[in-house]
Order: sequence, then C-alpha cells, then structure tokens
Amino acid sequence: MSNSSASSMGATSEDAPSLTASAIVAPAVSGSHILRIEGYSRTKGLGNGKSITSETFSIGGHRWHLKYYPDSRDSKDSDLISIFLHLDHAADRKEVRAIFTISLLDQNGNKVPSYSKSSMLYCSFSAGRQGTMGYDLIKRSELEGSAAYLKDDAFSVRCDVTVAKEIFTKAIQVPGVGRSGVVEQEQKEGVVEQEQKEATSPPVGNGV
Repeated sequence: MSNSSASSMGATSEDAPSLTASAIVAPAVSGSHILRIEGYSRTKGLGNGKSITSETFSIGGHRWHLKYYPDSRDSKDSDLISIFLHLDHAADRKEVRAIFTISLLDQNGNKVPSYSKSSMLYCSFSAGRQGTMGYDLIKRSELEGSAAYLKDDAFSVRCDVTVAKEIFTKAIQVPGVGRSGVVEQEQKEGVVEQEQKEATSPPVGNGV
C-alpha cells in the first residue's frame, strides 16, 4: 500500500478544514409617548425654567416622563416652548443609553418635520438630576399663529425613544454556505492557486 493511500485512509474528521462563526448583538427597544396640552393659554406665565410633568411611561424597562416648559427652560428667551425627556428610574443599572426624538404633532396626529428634533446619537441618561435632556421645540408665536398645530387651546407633542440594551455574543451558523460548500470552495481555491504557480513558473530550457 502506498504512503498516499495510507495517509488517505488514516485521515479523520479532525483533519478537515474548520470554519465557525459568531455574532456580536447590540439589541435595542423602542417606544413612544404622546403628551397633549389642554388649556394651553392657562399654562403661559408659569415662569422661566418651571415645568409641568407628564404621566410616567415605560420604555426599555425604564421609567420616563416628559417635562413641558411653557415659558422656556432657558431664562434668555421666554417665547420658546421647551420639551425635555427625563429618566425617572433605571432598572438594574445606573446609566441608560438612548436616542430620542421630540416632535410637534399637527391636528391629524402627524409629526411636523420642521418642529421635530432628534438626538441622532445615543445619549447617556442617569436617574436623577443628570437624567434630563430635550429641546426648545417651537416659539409660542408660531404655535399660536397656526390652526394646524393649536386648536381649541390644545396641542400635542410626541417623544420617540430607542433604548440600547446590553450587548452580547452568540454562536451562529456560517453565513451563505454549509460545511460541504466550504470544503468545495477551499478545494477550488487550491486548484486555482496551483494553476497560478504553474503559469508563473519560469520555462525550463533545453540543456546543451
């Protein structure tokens, strides 16, 4: 029996090429809350930096509420209406990473693109004083000048929140092909490599 035959018969599955795969998974949970302000005109004059809070809502396992500042959160301009998102309680961790968007709604419940502001990137919220972020959403004069936004002394805003969950890893199947397909591809690559070597080998001359 030739050495090549013995080698072939002695081969085991452990000698076969190995290919495995895993995935890093960064999950997220999304939710929304609509806040309707009724009797808007009677909320004006509350004072700079003073807010009225919404009911508490849950997104991503954490408790949140919205803060409505009818006379702006910033003392420099009382003509602005400010809406801020506040983290009430973080479940099982001190910090929560979230993307959020605050939008004015028209009377049909649709977002108004020109009065929609987003964090774009993930922000870090901590329960307590460091857990509040938001925007000056619209000037009072602009809100009051449009029946599409303010009707019967009421208007609504919407807050969309996406909360990043804990990142984890897991084993997955090799994408695209099965084990047999991988072996076949590797064999093809070996043939091509051998052909390339032969094509680039210098010619052997006739001896004299």
